[in-house]
Amino acid sequence: MMLRWDQGRLLYFQFDVLKSIASVLIKFDDVNIADCEDIFRKTLTNETGMPFAPKHYTILRNYKRVFECAFLSTVSDNRLLVSDFCREFAKNDSEFNNVDDFLLSYINRFRFPFPAFDGYNSTDKRIYPFCAIIKYLIALKQKNMPPSVSLDDIFNLILANNCTGYEDLAFYKQLIPQTYSINDTEKRQLREMVIFVSQLSILKVYNGRLWLDVINQNVLEELVNKFLVPIEIFPKENRIEEFMSLTKLSGSIILPAIEIFASDITDMEFIEGKRKRVEHFRVDRSPLLRKYYRDMNCQPICHMCQTDISAKYPWTDYMLEIHHLLPLSSSLVITTKGTSLQDIVGLCPSCHRSIHIYYTKWLKKSGQDDFNSRAEAMDVYLSAIKEIA
Repeated sequence: MMLRWDQGRLLYFQFDVLKSIASVLIKFDDVNIADCEDIFRKTLTNETGMPFAPKHYTILRNYKRVFECAFLSTVSDNRLLVSDFCREFAKNDSEFNNVDDFLLSYINRFRFPFPAFDGYNSTDKRIYPFCAIIKYLIALKQKNMPPSVSLDDIFNLILANNCTGYEDLAFYKQLIPQTYSINDTEKRQLREMVIFVSQLSILKVYNGRLWLDVINQNVLEELVNKFLVPIEIFPKENRIEEFMSLTKLSGSIILPAIEIFASDITDMEFIEGKRKRVEHFRVDRSPLLRKYYRDMNCQPICHMCQTDISAKYPWTDYMLEIHHLLPLSSSLVITTKGTSLQDIVGLCPSCHRSIHIYYTKWLKKSGQDDFNSRAEAMDVYLSAIKEIA
């Protein structure tokens, strides 16, 4: 099996961008795009903030695989066909309320052979790569080993051993590296696959490795039993039928119940049962992000009150917590290098709790469940800093 992905357009696979793309695609469902190329490009560009360049190629020539790999749409005789995933994504009250809802509905459906790529053959052995990779990380954690893999590990352990994603954890615990002939194209495409799936709140990419970022054993059991079991859909010979079959949502969507690690009543009041705030809180409580932030910011200076925590409390080591500045339902930004820290700040415990209280009051006063944009979230955060006595 050769891993395939849409190389070079990783930033279009960010959760917030995909949600914006979906809201555009449903407006052009069953439309011959050749008849409205200019308005299609203009609408995508304006509503997503992405360039969709170059203009001398059609949108479908350059971005059809993005739409397909993200389970949003395919094309038949130049007519755009949107998926159930796309329709759900675009709803105001979507079940895909955050990146975990989306990816945990996605990873056990995406498989090779995949109809977006040349050489699609419905009789080929079915491989669920994301299920296999995450199961291997969980197996490492259960063996009390660092739960991380490099790209070479994925090639030499998972692909070389012909893992399919169907196997149980016992199988992944006993994997031994084999020889796999790696070519540069396949490695670049695997890198983008890995960074895409690292938007799942329990995964992070750092220094070229994919890490499992989770503490509670119950979380792992829920993952293995609910979300890493490949959904067996009989393969279709026709590419379009295969795509629409893989992306069909029948019945209710199973939502994750990944445990939140709240420290006090203030945290629980901030969450108030709202899934968007749950997503934000998972980011705030990430052990790996705290480690990455410390690696990049050696001095523990609170971003809000500017206190040097090690100077104020000389007996402490690095008493900062991380805070996600984006809208509550936004996933961490991804770049070509992996998980980005550009929208993360370090706060002392008092300031961190205080900003959650500030958010709660601001959202209630505004009649909102979430911030409407990145700019609004930043404005509210900066307003809180100005009001510090």
